[in-house]
Amino acid sequence: MPSKNLRGWLKPSLGTLFARYFLATMLVELLIIIGFGFLVTKLYENSDQASKVQFMNGTVSLVRAQLQSHPQAEWNAQLAPLASHFSYPIHLVDKLPPELAADADSVLKIGLPYLDSDNQILYAPLSGSPKLLAFGPLDVQSSDSSWISEDIEVLLIWMLLSGTTLGTLLYFSLQPLWKDLLEVRRTAEVLAEGDFSARARSAKSRLFAPLPLAFNSMAERLERQMETRQALSHAIAHEIRTPIARLRFGLTMLEEEEDQAEWQRYRDGMERDLHELEDLISTSMELSKLKRSEVPLHLETIDLFDWFDDLIDLVTPLKPAGLALTLECPHEFGDFDRKLMYIASRNLLLNAFKYAQQQVRMRVFHQDGQLVIEVDDDGCGIPEEDREKVFEPFHRLDRSRDRATGGHGLGLSFVRLIAEHHQGAAIAEGSDLGGARFRMIIAQPTHEEH
Repeated sequence: MPSKNLRGWLKPSLGTLFARYFLATMLVELLIIIGFGFLVTKLYENSDQASKVQFMNGTVSLVRAQLQSHPQAEWNAQLAPLASHFSYPIHLVDKLPPELAADADSVLKIGLPYLDSDNQILYAPLSGSPKLLAFGPLDVQSSDSSWISEDIEVLLIWMLLSGTTLGTLLYFSLQPLWKDLLEVRRTAEVLAEGDFSARARSAKSRLFAPLPLAFNSMAERLERQMETRQALSHAIAHEIRTPIARLRFGLTMLEEEEDQAEWQRYRDGMERDLHELEDLISTSMELSKLKRSEVPLHLETIDLFDWFDDLIDLVTPLKPAGLALTLECPHEFGDFDRKLMYIASRNLLLNAFKYAQQQVRMRVFHQDGQLVIEVDDDGCGIPEEDREKVFEPFHRLDRSRDRATGGHGLGLSFVRLIAEHHQGAAIAEGSDLGGARFRMIIAQPTHEEH
């Protein structure tokens, strides 16, 4: 049971936090006071002893004169009534304690008193006699004094006053900090439970002011990532249903079909559906990697005309018959990732092939230190309100197209992600050819980066 109480007392709270800081601060303050007092004592020890010896010179001279005015045999008798007038003992000793002899002999031989600082006893020589007068201990408390010395009383009063002031300041300083920490912890717990819309309130303390801002920024990014992944997962699940349904239908027809040619046709259709599923999964995984920036960027300096001219040759067989494809590209150099640029440029051209009527034009040029790739077509164009939506995964404006011509709706998503991966952007606009224009902007390194 005591261990449970101890754990409860140590449980993080404003009270326990205050207690720990307060006790630690008071302990440090006590050590500083004691250390400072010890240092001052050591620094002024010699001057204090000299002042005490000088202060006692009059008393020593008076007692010495009184004794030496009588025969040596009467000194003890004369000293007793004389010592009763002082608050400290006075008596005669035959010799010094052995541990003082080495330091005191040289002082006593010239007739000066010597102070034993440890025991606070002053020894004074008597002319014509080997005996010594011993005064003290000089710092002796009276018998009716309190068990607490005056120095300790002052220390306790100082600790009480300073502790009260310091504790008040410490408590009110910790209170806003603790509230800010509790707010961030509460928001983190809500986030851990799955509510990604939770946000921390602004901090009241200036020290923790950046913490809720950074936490909320992280929460916003996390919420966007989760929404994107959820949307992507739902879209993939939706897209998978069609080939699976066709596969199920094909299996049913295979069981019932007796004609060998029809049987082979259904089997080939199922093979295409399996390839489509595999392609869909692979493409979705690549898209997810790009979204998480897990695809490394390998920049190369490339001759633009040669590279894009080769690209045109590669995609020409995929172009519908009767469709004109032109390239406008200068003999200049540009920097980009070959593999990623091939995917993005090819997707732009294949998208234009789907909607163009007679003409597709690709233009490549530098503008304001950036590389711009434009693909125009003379198709039906894109409504202005849908120009951002076309870059969303699995989004297709023309729902009437079947899977063979419409694809999965991931091509333009790749274009935007690849452009952003190059520190650029992808936008959709209207074309002077009458259809749509897709512009991909790629950031170029400065001359120093080359």
